[in-house]
Amino acid sequence: MSLTPTLRLPGGLVEHGVRQRGCAFQPLSGALELALAEQIERAADTPGAVTAALSLALAHLGGTPASPARVDALCVADRQFLMRELAQHLGDEQARGPRWLHSLCGHCAARFDFALEPALLPVVEAPAGFPEAEVRGDDGQLLRFRLPVGADLPELARQPDAELRRWLLHRLSLAPHALPQDPHGMDRLAERVEAALEDIAPAIVLQVQAQCPECGAACVVDLEPYGALQRRTNDLLQEVHQLAWHYHWSEAQILALPRARRQRYLQLIDRGRGLGD
Repeated sequence: MSLTPTLRLPGGLVEHGVRQRGCAFQPLSGALELALAEQIERAADTPGAVTAALSLALAHLGGTPASPARVDALCVADRQFLMRELAQHLGDEQARGPRWLHSLCGHCAARFDFALEPALLPVVEAPAGFPEAEVRGDDGQLLRFRLPVGADLPELARQPDAELRRWLLHRLSLAPHALPQDPHGMDRLAERVEAALEDIAPAIVLQVQAQCPECGAACVVDLEPYGALQRRTNDLLQEVHQLAWHYHWSEAQILALPRARRQRYLQLIDRGRGLGD
């Protein structure tokens, strides 16, 4: 089986001074779908599920295997980008075109549908200097900070709100011992660090605007970057059961089928039972 087309990360993985941006997914099969669903269900939290899914689904990252440690070292936007691409990869050929999404108008409360093509959503690529930024402290000293990566997220979620800013500064600083000790100095520095990191951070679109067909109002709709985590083993195993029941194929034979072929056989079964056209 040939590999899927190469993707270009908006940020990239910097290793030994070299920024790696190319990657590709494994060819899609039922076996991969099942393994992904099982890994996702075993994960303790969302960052863990993202790392497990990507390290399993990626054929390579910068030309070498995508180990969990390397996936954990990707910045947040790269992980969101790859999860959005994985959702496309896991879908059938129809899911690669426009998708129908649902929203609730915040003005007239009408529920409406609208079409969106994920492949056409813009991506903000990281500029030169990624993934680090320089910030000048109150004493004039230049301090360096890095962007948050996947490995930071589980511990970040456990921090109390009152300690979050200070914890982040220490976590992202390349010289924590040089940070100011007084709270006011930390707050002033935190504002500059946030602005500097935002300037070098890649990004994907997480919100779109859609017009309500009832009242004409412009509605802001949030896009879920981790939709691929919603897949469950029961759905795929139900397909395996139905195909095995009708065709007497083994689980391995069924899981070796491309998803589009599997879905076509299921449609033929429904047609034979008078449930489809």
